[in-house]
Amino acid sequence: MKQEPVGLFEKYFIIWFRIVTERIWTGDKKVKNTFLAILGFGVLNVFLLTGSIKDFFRLDEAAVYDIPSTLYGLNDKGEYEPIAEYYKFSRIPVKLEELKPESTDYSADNRHKVIQCFLSTEDNSFYSHNGIDLKGIARAFVVNLMAGRVKEGASTITQQVARLKFLSIERSIARKAREAWLAILLELVYPKDKILEVYLNEIPLGHGTIGVGAASRFYFRKEVQDVTWGEAAILASLTTRPTQFSPIVNPVSSMNKVRVVFRKLVENGRMTVADAEKEFASLEEYYTNLNRSPNDSAFSDRLNRFPYVTEYIRKNLIRSIGSSRLYNGGLKIYSTIQIRHQEEAEKALLPALQRQTIESNQRAFRNIDAFDDLYGSGYSLIADLYDLPEFKFKISKIERTFSSAYQEDIRDEFYALNLLVGDDYLGDTLDKNFTSQSTKDHLLPVEGSLIAIRPETGYITALVGGSGFRSDNQQIRPFQAFRQPGSAFKPILYAAAMDYSGKNPDPEKNVTPATLFADSPLQYLMEDGDEWAPENYSSEYSGFILLRKALEQSKNSVAVRVLEQVGLSNLMDSLRGLLQLQGRDIPYNFSVSLGSFELTPYELTRAYAALASGGKTVNPISVLYVEDNAGKVIKDFRKDYEDVERKQIISKEAAFLITSMMKDVVEEGTGRGVLSYGLGRKAYGKTGTTNNFRDAWFVGYTPELVTSVWFGYDVGTISLGRGMTGGKLSAPVWGRFMARALEKEPAKEFPWLAEVKITKRTVCRMSGKLPGGQCHDLLEEYFIPQTVPKDVCNDHGSAWNVVESKPQPQSTQIVVEKKKQDTKVEKKPTQGKPPKRKNSVFSGDEEIDY
Repeated sequence: MKQEPVGLFEKYFIIWFRIVTERIWTGDKKVKNTFLAILGFGVLNVFLLTGSIKDFFRLDEAAVYDIPSTLYGLNDKGEYEPIAEYYKFSRIPVKLEELKPESTDYSADNRHKVIQCFLSTEDNSFYSHNGIDLKGIARAFVVNLMAGRVKEGASTITQQVARLKFLSIERSIARKAREAWLAILLELVYPKDKILEVYLNEIPLGHGTIGVGAASRFYFRKEVQDVTWGEAAILASLTTRPTQFSPIVNPVSSMNKVRVVFRKLVENGRMTVADAEKEFASLEEYYTNLNRSPNDSAFSDRLNRFPYVTEYIRKNLIRSIGSSRLYNGGLKIYSTIQIRHQEEAEKALLPALQRQTIESNQRAFRNIDAFDDLYGSGYSLIADLYDLPEFKFKISKIERTFSSAYQEDIRDEFYALNLLVGDDYLGDTLDKNFTSQSTKDHLLPVEGSLIAIRPETGYITALVGGSGFRSDNQQIRPFQAFRQPGSAFKPILYAAAMDYSGKNPDPEKNVTPATLFADSPLQYLMEDGDEWAPENYSSEYSGFILLRKALEQSKNSVAVRVLEQVGLSNLMDSLRGLLQLQGRDIPYNFSVSLGSFELTPYELTRAYAALASGGKTVNPISVLYVEDNAGKVIKDFRKDYEDVERKQIISKEAAFLITSMMKDVVEEGTGRGVLSYGLGRKAYGKTGTTNNFRDAWFVGYTPELVTSVWFGYDVGTISLGRGMTGGKLSAPVWGRFMARALEKEPAKEFPWLAEVKITKRTVCRMSGKLPGGQCHDLLEEYFIPQTVPKDVCNDHGSAWNVVESKPQPQSTQIVVEKKKQDTKVEKKPTQGKPPKRKNSVFSGDEEIDY
């Protein structure tokens, strides 16, 4: 049988054990040696149970605190400013030298009042023992024996530090032994003042506070250096059972415990009876004016100026650096959030969502008993046939009826009556009920999203994820709401189509801003036999229309015809590159042209950012780098960002063309609501509205910033109401945000314009061709050089008014250079004067209000 090999240590121990036993049993003092051996083995056994060699290497951890991490954003001066804190328990480390001595004559001990209160109640002989107070242990043993229960503890402050830093709260002899052993080691390594400092920073004092610094700020709204004797006594009274003796939860119990603290101060000679009575009486005002919810915690007091930003960054950081380090590491997190942008985003979106909730007036389904009343009798039969589970409600019908009646009818009367009675507990209950109500009068909240990204750097400068961050509303919709973009997808489609035409010119199929398309009803027979008939929003059609005008008026039929003319397979690579979808693909059907597939606001904004960057992909980033408490960079996200290649998906020329087309959308088309708040710079964007007004979008950009705004319900089948389009809802919010956010930033041009080569030609506004003799309504249009039209328009007039001689077409070649924001234009001379405008059968078409 194979035997397990014996290691070197085991061999040495066996040899050593044999030598020791031989020495014990040799000689004349066998009994004495046996007794000493038993005693020695007993001491060794105790050490192995209570101590460990590792304890000597853990002592440095005693002076290291778990410190909250801080999130920073950029203010208008370009300086980083705290905007949020991350922690599970609030802690504000305090150094002992910051607690200045008292100038009173209460006693010879002139230490700070907080120190005196804790020493008097916890360990009056702290500065005289060596970690274990044998007299205190004996006294506690007698007191507890006489009381028949544990009435007094015997742990010194040093022992409490050992327990707080290294042990659990388990009550056992082994744990107490370990506590005593570690306390002795701490006394050997650290001076008394340092141990006391660690204690004051580690002791839990209730409501999520750790240490006197955090507790002072939570209970008294002041720094611990500034507390009074009474407030210091309150802090010292919380060491044993913080919840039971909390002045917020149990004011009476708290006052009784504070009285004990003052008695200890008097007994230990730190205060006279008269002074103690005076200080205790001064607490009456504090307890009288204490009007706080028992459920208050330090977590609700944490710095959190922008909850959606805080939560989004928190989730990302946990994946990269871990939750323990985030909550306890004292990290400094430097984000790309700009405080002005974020403030203006919330000011623009949140009130608009509240107004729209009332305007849309969609109520939550309340008649939940309808199914039971109408079909309950037959459900049991259906359940038996199809093995369905029994349907249940969490609360009974009586409870639901009462809850509804209370919320709508009774609660307001209770509130009015309580103003007369003045019962604090009832008032707090009613206030809590009001604040915890997720919707008002059963109205479903209209939700929304706003996200802003710098097109050149990818920095996310603002982020709003909904109608308000609450316990029941924590979805970060820019990243989690998958919705159809509708017409907001058209610029992406058109940009890809114009880019394809520029790279694969075909006079018969080129797509340019001046390409003429038929705006007329469409009908397709699908493979499964169904019919698909896409319609314009207004159900009206304009006949033939230029692509620029079609985008301005958001013509759905034209979008489908663009895709049909170029071919979806020819555009797929460009669309995929612009959208950068992870784990899913673009559906392969014509309805893609109308934005019928789902995207998040973040994905759509990122695609627009690529257009604003001259066709290059943008890799958004929200955190730049993270420093530890010592100022050392532990995670630099900028390196990860720089390592990701920015790919040129479409040409700069195609990006230029779609940008110029979206300018018309803002100035003359469906996006005119953008200008309602006085945006004093050029803007480019597109509205989007989905079927039955379920989603309202506006996505657009300036050279400085790309922003998307979305309105809708979380339930994607619910309508915002007739006429609630992207131009009406989202565009004004977008305009207000951009106007305020960029108010202090100088306007600039796109940096990539210097590399754009575009041809500018005069064309007929009716046909998009080079103007003929009868063309009087002309338009100057931009083209990728390879796609300039060559046909001359002859679609006007008749046999008796056709001009025989064809005039030379006017042509302008543009090379855009970024120099003092001007364009260098090389003009070729033109021959002759433009023909005089004549009336024709088409006169007046330009006056039609589209």
